[in-house]
Amino acid sequence: MDELKPEEQIGKLLRNKGLSIATAESCTVGSICAQIGRVAGASDYLQGGIIAYQAELKDKLLGVPLSLIEKHHVVSREVAEAMAMGVSERLHTDIGIASTGIAGPTGGDPMRPVGTVWLAAVWHHPEGDQIRYKQLHLVGSRTENIAKAAEEALYLVIDLLQSSDPSTEQ
Repeated sequence: MDELKPEEQIGKLLRNKGLSIATAESCTVGSICAQIGRVAGASDYLQGGIIAYQAELKDKLLGVPLSLIEKHHVVSREVAEAMAMGVSERLHTDIGIASTGIAGPTGGDPMRPVGTVWLAAVWHHPEGDQIRYKQLHLVGSRTENIAKAAEEALYLVIDLLQSSDPSTEQ
């Protein structure tokens, strides 16, 4: 399956398993959902996405408590996980993928410089939720950081789908 683009690999894996996916995006502003949706027939598995740029929308639309954001920061593993869980629950999907970060060129701080991104993917698997995380430290322009974060999110979903199910056909 390596000759396929990542979004095509995701489509094939989701279709073969009869699974669905939704995205919760902040710093990638819809790029993950757009890439997944580029594949013909994506409506078989893609439910949609929620772009929640502001903390208040992460709370209202995705169910990420403001107290969690205050405790861990909006750019954190915990918030990315809550976003992935929230979008999966709200859009009734098997898989949720989320991004939160600082694409740049401004907005960073010493703890979270520009280019810091957290990704999380969750699979509501019959044997228990499976979760994957990834932190990125990107160094490109805003456009490059968004594109790279979206691409890495796709690979995180592929990893989740392949490694969480030993029967995966490759």
